[in-house]
Amino acid sequence: MTIHEKTDHFPGIDCGNGAPILFVHGAACDHRIWKPHIQNLSQRYRCIAPTLRWFGPHQWPATSLEFNEQTHANDLASIIENLECGPVFVVGWSYGANVALRLSVGRPDLICGVAVYEPSSTSLVRTPLGIATHQLSMQETFLPVTETAATGDAVEVLKAFISAVGGPDTLGKLPPNLRQICLENAHTLIPLLSAKHRFASVAAAELETLPMPVHLAWGQKSGDAWTIPSKAAASLTNVRGCMIPGADHIWPAKNPAAFLSWLDSVLRQSSIDELTLQSRRTAAM
Repeated sequence: MTIHEKTDHFPGIDCGNGAPILFVHGAACDHRIWKPHIQNLSQRYRCIAPTLRWFGPHQWPATSLEFNEQTHANDLASIIENLECGPVFVVGWSYGANVALRLSVGRPDLICGVAVYEPSSTSLVRTPLGIATHQLSMQETFLPVTETAATGDAVEVLKAFISAVGGPDTLGKLPPNLRQICLENAHTLIPLLSAKHRFASVAAAELETLPMPVHLAWGQKSGDAWTIPSKAAASLTNVRGCMIPGADHIWPAKNPAAFLSWLDSVLRQSSIDELTLQSRRTAAM
């Protein structure tokens, strides 16, 4: 369904009643990745999950906008404003975690809480050694992907990308519905892997300016590309970090029930209904 006619027809889900939660998907997927989560949470909350610009099996109008985190964060801010649903509790995963953090830092007036799983931004790392280690890890993890990208074959790039994220032949091991979603988003990986999308990543100093706690989790089995920035961010005073035993980078999609259990605990800790009411009162003053 289209979220709202005023949002330039961003495909997505908007259902349920209660305090609003905005879900931001990661790379090689779209809003459909959140369906199992929303089926549960929409019984208590208003759940909004848009497909980010250029993602999904949809035709997008031509634009001069660049494929980067800032463009996607700006789009999300427009969706929140057009739906008149803010402030929202924003949930993001992987690239979507990067976008969620950029949105939160850039427009804290639209956000009442943040929960992200494994952002990948080097800018969250503060020590020279940590930065160098993370950059090396990113290069090693995604070298096969960037080499494949030179061929221009989107499906082969997808296979290499999913293998880099989850291990050899992970794409073939995914449930059919998840595999289809990934295949229908293969075209997004080459622009995503370009250098341009990284310039707007949130820095640790920016993240510390947020007036609300940031809940951040990472998987015990995830690679350094995700755990290094996640652990670095978890050391910030306003970030509440959590390592998930047995989880890897694809955990939110592979085990929605477990991800929901973590998210539900975060929402309860955050008193989301009370936070939303307080934020609305402040905005009205």
